[in-house]
Amino acid sequence: MMRGRFLLTLLLSLVVGAGSSLAETPSPPLPTPVVAIVDVQRILQESLAAKSVQQQLEAQRAKFQTEISGEEVELRKAEQELAKSRESVTPDIYADREQQLRQRFLGVEKHVQARRKALDQAFTDSMNVVRKNLLDIVGAIAHEHGANLVIVKQQALWSDKKMDITDEVLARLNKAVVQVPVKVTPEDDEKAASPKAR
Repeated sequence: MMRGRFLLTLLLSLVVGAGSSLAETPSPPLPTPVVAIVDVQRILQESLAAKSVQQQLEAQRAKFQTEISGEEVELRKAEQELAKSRESVTPDIYADREQQLRQRFLGVEKHVQARRKALDQAFTDSMNVVRKNLLDIVGAIAHEHGANLVIVKQQALWSDKKMDITDEVLARLNKAVVQVPVKVTPEDDEKAASPKAR
């Protein structure tokens, strides 16, 4: 029994000793920070790629607004015609026509929601392409300058102008990506089909 206690004590001392020796191993020093500053907001507003996405989106929205305006005019006419027919048809026929008109209104509402969702998703997807290229270029330029930390300008209280690589990033991004297509997926197009086609 004494021998068992001795072995247990020895084993515990070895484990504790190993743990303390591991704890004493010094960690490698962190590198000295070399900081670069980038105005991401400005790049996403001024880059050719981001501008192309915005222009395409505006064109798509204008086209959609024209389409919806036409449908709204038709619905208003149908509503007026229904009101006029109230005295000349039976209550059952009137109720049936009213229900059909309500379904058309709901169809247009769903159409509007589906198209807005599709356009928002297409915009997000296109801007993600711009951001991916932006990050790749920022990483490459930071590496070229020996920077190991890049901070968004809006998060820095103050910085030396020499640390700002925004112009360089913007110029390289404009050269790499001039236009990014805004694609509305076929599934979204189908979901957003005009209620008249249903």
